[in-house]
Amino acid sequence: MNPFAIVLVLVSTFMHAGWNLLARYRRSEAIFFRRMLTVVVVAGFAPGVLSEALTHSLTPKAWLCVTGSGCFCGLYFFGLARAYGSSDFTTVYPVARAMPVLLVAMGDVLRGIYPTAIGWVGMLLVIFGCFLAPLYSFCDFGVRSYFNRTSLWMLLTAMGTVGYTLLDKIASEAVRQGPGTAARYGYIYFLMSFGAYAVLLRIFKVGGQNPDSVGWRFPFYAACLTFGAYWLILWAYQLSQYASYIVAFRQFSIVIGVILGFIIYKEQGVAVRLAGTLMITFGLVLIGLCGG
Repeated sequence: MNPFAIVLVLVSTFMHAGWNLLARYRRSEAIFFRRMLTVVVVAGFAPGVLSEALTHSLTPKAWLCVTGSGCFCGLYFFGLARAYGSSDFTTVYPVARAMPVLLVAMGDVLRGIYPTAIGWVGMLLVIFGCFLAPLYSFCDFGVRSYFNRTSLWMLLTAMGTVGYTLLDKIASEAVRQGPGTAARYGYIYFLMSFGAYAVLLRIFKVGGQNPDSVGWRFPFYAACLTFGAYWLILWAYQLSQYASYIVAFRQFSIVIGVILGFIIYKEQGVAVRLAGTLMITFGLVLIGLCGG
């Protein structure tokens, strides 16, 4: 895997964990995500739309991809908000991040791009490590730890991730290469996401949260982090043919999130989650050094 792409993804993981921790802080995730996306859409409108009008960097194929991708991302934010509203941060975040890894790898296989044997081993280690993360002890391992009232929302979150990941990887191969194109594509992606997310909130009549408790300061910080994080991922897609490796490396954000979850939210289960974190790290090393 391209070393520079690895650096981009690792920087992105810190930013991804950061905006998720900010979203969790006020415990009004549905409103928080809506305001976060609003900031991205409003702040980026002039530079995003004008630069694309001047450069025409997105092909018709890329426009189709980004439209579908934005809808999947809206589903991702909706599922994530509902999951956070019904369970702990250190349960939702790692499990929702783990599910897409093998699914995206299967997507690569369907596209005729096969990870190496060591790449598969690395991704399996990442997944097993991620599924240790929600446990409070090794004795908790069992069906009930994963199949509960939060599972549906985490599954929707994961499916949204798989959808936008595969479409965005396809789009990255159909556009002019470079960070500028990645930024323009990223803005359109979040614009579409905002529309899809707003529709889902209206359809399911999500309410019961106090907008005054959220404010705009934290959503503004999160907007900068979420746009920056995914811009780096879109750029990395241009540098690596394996979407599955990019997705697996993104799971390093679980390591960051779990550690900060212990510090900020006083989460329990240090031993089992530390074991999961080490497994994730080893899997990432295998992918980066020997995965292809």
